[in-house]
Amino acid sequence: MNIWNTICKDILDKKTKQATEKEYQKLVYTHFRYLLGWHCERVENQYQLRVGSTVNYVYPDIVFFKDDTPLFVIEMKKPNHIQNKEEIVQLFSYMKLLPVQFGIYMGEHIELFYYEFGKEPISILKIDFVENSNNGKNFIELFKQENFNAEQLTNFCIEQIAKQEKQKEINEFINELTTEKGKQLFIELLNQKLTSEGYCAEDIENITNEIEINIQRKNCTNIIHIETYTPAQTPVISNNKPKDYTHYRLNGNGNYGKGHLALAIVQLFVRNNPQLTYYEIVNAIPFGIEKYSEIQKWKETTTDKSKDKRWREEKENLMVSADGITFAFTREIGSGNIGKIIKFGEEQGYTIEPII
Repeated sequence: MNIWNTICKDILDKKTKQATEKEYQKLVYTHFRYLLGWHCERVENQYQLRVGSTVNYVYPDIVFFKDDTPLFVIEMKKPNHIQNKEEIVQLFSYMKLLPVQFGIYMGEHIELFYYEFGKEPISILKIDFVENSNNGKNFIELFKQENFNAEQLTNFCIEQIAKQEKQKEINEFINELTTEKGKQLFIELLNQKLTSEGYCAEDIENITNEIEINIQRKNCTNIIHIETYTPAQTPVISNNKPKDYTHYRLNGNGNYGKGHLALAIVQLFVRNNPQLTYYEIVNAIPFGIEKYSEIQKWKETTTDKSKDKRWREEKENLMVSADGITFAFTREIGSGNIGKIIKFGEEQGYTIEPII
């Protein structure tokens, strides 16, 4: 069994047994010293670190040295813990005080942070304790004592930051496509297509007047679609399947219909992950969320008669990301897609039960 799988097995065992933070720290200390080879270097538990000119001290959980020069620091929490912002701020303060460029959070997952001196530390990589994880194996190779190289690790962090920036650009472009700018672009492309096929301006105007274009991120209900409206159009109602009125409990509480269950799951996820930015939340949640400001802009120009029923815009339902963006969750939840948000909630460790 490789080193990463051994670590996963040991940590998941500690999680099952509800290990204390002290027991978990002892295990991680042992893993680094003997599995990753740091027994030949200075590794200190609860390292005493002086703060300022006064006789005040803080105590980082584990600090690794080379020739008495600190290399990186680990902030420890229990394996069944849920990370919060204050713990990461504390890790950042240790990185700055030592000072070191690399900090590791170890609790319910591993998270690597990089500190470019003069800037704020940034999250580089988050790794769940899953066997055969490629990220996990990469982490082992980077932090084995025999392989450890600050320059190589710095280059790895810079490459990851570049990838994050590129993904952020892509997300911003995708989100721009879901605004009126995106709809206008789609209309312009449609006009070009129709013109190239020989339609006159009057025909094109008639065609575009008969459609409503909605562009949303692709995730179940979030798809690009064009709805047509004609006076003769009559809705088709099928009576083959009885309506599903199932209600649910979340973590043993509440009595939620499908839409309110989905909202409660998303709100709980956001509360439990206060460090996530808007775009990180967009990527994590398998349903539509949208900036509140963009929804208001869209409502000012759209002809959608159901514009006030698309998003959960009530003050108590709005959420705010770590980077200060207020956003709303979709109302388009029903029998056909509730399973996906239930699966998402269960992956977070939430208990979701139908009320019988």
